[in-house]
Amino acid sequence: MYMQPEIYGPVRYVYQETEDDIEIVIEGDSVWVKDLVSELSLTEKGWLQPLKFGVNSEVPEEVNESLISEDENVSNMGPTPDPSRIPIILRPIGSLDIDSKLESYGAAAQEPPTIEELAEEFDQLEAPEPKSGPLVLDPMSEAWLAELFKISLSRFGVTTLPFDTIEAVASEKMSDMEGMELELWLEKLYRMGKLMKKTAGSKISFGPIPSWMNS
Repeated sequence: MYMQPEIYGPVRYVYQETEDDIEIVIEGDSVWVKDLVSELSLTEKGWLQPLKFGVNSEVPEEVNESLISEDENVSNMGPTPDPSRIPIILRPIGSLDIDSKLESYGAAAQEPPTIEELAEEFDQLEAPEPKSGPLVLDPMSEAWLAELFKISLSRFGVTTLPFDTIEAVASEKMSDMEGMELELWLEKLYRMGKLMKKTAGSKISFGPIPSWMNS
């Protein structure tokens, strides 16, 4: 993976391994994400994309000003980096325990709530305001889906929900979409950058992208 130095602020790192049904999605500040990707030995894999700033040849104006200000106040930047002192980590292919690495960074996946727990919270909601915008496929369905993810995040601390859970809890309020129709609709939202998708074998989970949730 080529880590573009001009990307600052919130970013998303995505790595997919189709053959082994592996997909890794990491979101956060660019510095934290790049450090985590390097720690996981995934620097040469996947791709990085901004969530806030566009990919430009120049650093955003506010970042430029911050860097200039800091540079003027710092008289000693420390010794010149010595590449020969950077440790080299060699491990057999497939031996990296990604789950334990993520857990050490406080990013371990949480157990999803049960369908009954989610439905109990979801059924008490009042009808939300429809989503708006030129790329909205189904305003009310997107609004209800966003509400479902808000519950999963705020009440249960999980960032993704299995497809079966989404279907069982919210299908009735999302234009009665179910099965293949619902999966294709969620896939469209994923390809439009509104959702993230996680696959584990035949199991598929979806989660919200913050910019879509707040739109």
